[in-house]
Amino acid sequence: MKAALDESSEPLPFVTLETGDSSAKIYLFGACVTSYVKDGKDCLMVRPDAKMDGSKPISGGIPHCFPQFGPGEIQQHGFARNLPWVVDSLADGVEPKLVLKLTPSDYTKGMWDKEFEATYTVTLKEDSLICDLGVKNTGSSAFDFTTALHTYWSISSIKNAKITGDFQGATFLNKMLDPPAEQTCESGEIVITEETDSVYKGVTGDVVIEDSGIGRKINIKATGGWEDTVLWNPYGNEGMGYDSFVCVECAKALSPVNLAPAETWTASMSVVPEAL
Repeated sequence: MKAALDESSEPLPFVTLETGDSSAKIYLFGACVTSYVKDGKDCLMVRPDAKMDGSKPISGGIPHCFPQFGPGEIQQHGFARNLPWVVDSLADGVEPKLVLKLTPSDYTKGMWDKEFEATYTVTLKEDSLICDLGVKNTGSSAFDFTTALHTYWSISSIKNAKITGDFQGATFLNKMLDPPAEQTCESGEIVITEETDSVYKGVTGDVVIEDSGIGRKINIKATGGWEDTVLWNPYGNEGMGYDSFVCVECAKALSPVNLAPAETWTASMSVVPEAL
């Protein structure tokens, strides 16, 4: 039962949380959880081409997309993954917890002139990891934003992975098409056999990644303001390590949040790994 901040051993400071046989590692840069180990197996993957020195967003773990998902008026996936967040609180105990905050700076205002406070709470429990995101409008006018947790889930091989959830009959935006187009999913089970970049509208709740190679399933529950699920894998791209991960992302991507002054938007992702 431990919560500790390390500012000396690596180029970027990070926090470790430990309880029972579980641990998590969270970098302040990008508020990025890069490891969640349960029963000796990491649920998260960091790409082999990831930069861990702050020169680029961390490509792996649980990067933030905020205040923009994907391409748009500002940089790809927004700025939250490119900046150091500030430790608001760090608590030991049976369920160690880290609270990080991000507020406007000259850098953010140069591309997105909004007043906000983003709060990210990571709680490690005996059987799960909980990631809570809150965005408060601290200004005097409403603003729109989109967001996601761009999570890289570790798998033994893409050929061993099956993704299940409320996909059957769901409308999804196939971003591999030019231009992107809406399609209808015909199955509740998805196996990735080609490069994939899809946003499933209204698919939330429980999504499960089953990995027959290591006999594990990862249960992902999206609650609160999450309204979409994103699937992404750069199939065939060895440099990105495509065969070792699949991105299943909790998102509010297809329609923006409109946040009035003093209002707060909240969303939560819980992760429960289990044996198959």
